[in-house]
Amino acid sequence: FQDVFGNTLLELAQTNDKIVGVTPAMPSGCSMNILMKAMPERGFDVGIAEEHAVTFAAGMAKAGLKPVFAVYSSFLQRAYDQVLHDVCAQNLAVVFAVDRAGLVGKDGATHQGIFDLSYLSSIPNLTVMAPKNKWELSDMLKYAIAAEEPVAIRYPRGEACDLWKDQRAPIQKGCAEVLAEGTYAALFAIGSMVETAWQVRKKLAEKGIPTTVVNARFAMPLDKNCLRKLAESHPLLVTMEENVASGGFGEHVAAFLEEEALHTKVLRIAIPDCFVEHGSVGELKKALGLDADSVTEKILAELPEEL
Repeated sequence: FQDVFGNTLLELAQTNDKIVGVTPAMPSGCSMNILMKAMPERGFDVGIAEEHAVTFAAGMAKAGLKPVFAVYSSFLQRAYDQVLHDVCAQNLAVVFAVDRAGLVGKDGATHQGIFDLSYLSSIPNLTVMAPKNKWELSDMLKYAIAAEEPVAIRYPRGEACDLWKDQRAPIQKGCAEVLAEGTYAALFAIGSMVETAWQVRKKLAEKGIPTTVVNARFAMPLDKNCLRKLAESHPLLVTMEENVASGGFGEHVAAFLEEEALHTKVLRIAIPDCFVEHGSVGELKKALGLDADSVTEKILAELPEEL
């Protein structure tokens, strides 16, 4: 994912002289070094100073540039106040490339990027997105740079998913993407959990249970029209996110359905509200109930007796 980000950013910068890159001492980890090597005058490493980096980016956006701020999810937490006041309160067009989002494995509790969907979704004016695969990350970055408002794109560490190469619907604000249709459960997943949802769909199909899989794309704003249709046509809606439950994607979905008096049952798959210690991503997902087998078991436990 990091290389997709770095190469796409350089490609865009070659045709748009307003684009500049900012990172707080993470150029190689975030692949901002690709832009910095090719265009050193347009890439800025400000050191371990996330708060300054965001305010710096806000100032450049105010002056008419298009700053792209690349940072690890866990370290963007340090700059929450600057994101809220310096960027979003003024509706400045800064792009936040939120790297290492979700579980990062053996770096341990200080690096797990499991809170960003919660703290970013609480900020007005900020669009929050997450791609299902490497092509969608590229498309989302292009969308974010063209937007005249702040946009955050969160994506995980490691090898990018390469499924659904031919399912590449244009990015439209607040619009989800239906990848497969079924009748019983609707799996409404975001980011890395879309791949897990696809695995769950296959496991349920083996038991004769047809499911819908939706790539949410946007944590904020939610695709409310899609959610209404899913709630009206499925007895069970399953939200799936690699983020803590409190204040997260699933909580926002459940709140919307309650406000709309849509009474379909909601099963929220998320990380428990805790600090997650070190371990491989696979081990952690299994321990936290986010792997395909665990999610499948939770859905089967919600089956009505008549099925």
